[in-house]
Amino acid sequence: MKNYQILLCIIFINACSDRNTNDLQTKALSLPNVIIILADDLGYGDLGCQGHPLIKTPNIDRLASEGQRWTSFYASYFACNPSRAALLTGRLPYRIHQGKSLWAPVPSREITIPELLRKKGYKSACIGKWHLGMDNGEHPNDQGFDYFYGLAGSNDAPIKQGSGFERTYENIRNAPFDVFDIQLFRQKESIEDVVKQDLLTHRYTQEAVKWINENGDEPFFLYLPHSMPHVPIYASKNFKGKSKAGLYGDVIEELDWSVGKIIQILEKKNIAKNTLVVFTSDNGPWLTYYDLGGSPGHLRDGKLTAWEGGQRVPAIFWWPGTISPSVVNAISANVDFMATLSNIIGFTIPQDRDYDSYDLSPTLLHGKRSERNHWFYYGPNDNGQNETIDQIWAARLGKYKIHYYSRESIGSEKDGDWRGYTKGKKHDPVALFNLNTDIGERFNLAEKNPEIIAKINKIVNDHKKYMLSDALD
Repeated sequence: MKNYQILLCIIFINACSDRNTNDLQTKALSLPNVIIILADDLGYGDLGCQGHPLIKTPNIDRLASEGQRWTSFYASYFACNPSRAALLTGRLPYRIHQGKSLWAPVPSREITIPELLRKKGYKSACIGKWHLGMDNGEHPNDQGFDYFYGLAGSNDAPIKQGSGFERTYENIRNAPFDVFDIQLFRQKESIEDVVKQDLLTHRYTQEAVKWINENGDEPFFLYLPHSMPHVPIYASKNFKGKSKAGLYGDVIEELDWSVGKIIQILEKKNIAKNTLVVFTSDNGPWLTYYDLGGSPGHLRDGKLTAWEGGQRVPAIFWWPGTISPSVVNAISANVDFMATLSNIIGFTIPQDRDYDSYDLSPTLLHGKRSERNHWFYYGPNDNGQNETIDQIWAARLGKYKIHYYSRESIGSEKDGDWRGYTKGKKHDPVALFNLNTDIGERFNLAEKNPEIIAKINKIVNDHKKYMLSDALD
């Protein structure tokens, strides 16, 4: 009798264990995993699938051929920090900072994607460059991420005091690691004082693969913001000197290797078909660093400008068996991730604030037309030296784009009015371009199209009223 009771207990325990395992499996299958891989300063033309003739990116190209490649996808600002803030909150930088696209931490009052995913049972990790604040309330662990491994900010700042180092092209090209006062963190603990930057891509990748392997049996969100190819650029010994496109090509090909490793662990764990992978960049290439910066392809100019090369970036969405292969020409932006994931996963966006996020899931999942047909290109009103209040530098409606204000990349850090850029120019009258026939923004059509200008001016004025009312709340 006693043995019979023991046997019943064992059967009961096994049944409960099986049930718990099945419950976890059902939960994992019903809620898709999400991975956002964010390159830093990657140009629109830097990938094989984007037309680069020399840089080989077979893993990223595979995602593009098997998923959706969006050709009019925008970073939410033409520089790192504000763009990342919009990506994680679904709100434009102007709205987050109440009238300013500040280079600043995300305020604790903002609600991020991982915070909302946590309520659905997701585990979240940020592995890479954070750049949104490290004080209490700002750190990734305080912004919804269960795990953080990476850098506090960019890999070129701060410069170590007393080093005498200046950001010139030659100095950046040959910069030793120890000239930058940069630490590597795990959670809130510094684990390395002099970061070996040539190992960053490799280390982020190892850490991401390990984290997926340990957490991939339940729904997860992995945000993988790489430090590269932001200057100074470095490649590990396995990739240095291997590409046909110089050091920059080496760096991009190592990033492609990293993407391949992420896909490999998803397939090994048999969770690829339940995982949405997004690959994109935080803004365009830094052209004032010449061959250390990337290529905008056919687009005009790059980072820190409102020309297309400053904010239009590569964007690939891969979800085997769910997203059908296609090329999408619709307008979209990284600020749209919030509404898109809300609809796909089923979390509720708070109703106590306004959002700038559009739901891309009808296009991603069903091939329907995107609702977004416009984009606003913000910039500081004083050429970037004292960002007191923002203005709209340019605006796009459908295929047409107006420029109210612009500047150009003309040289190195020591040239021009500010860090290699011309002094800002106000266009009066405005400049108008047809991006369908003139993607390089060369032929001004303003004189013969006053009705198009009036139409775009109207949506700009309506947008300003909407944004201003929120900023004054």
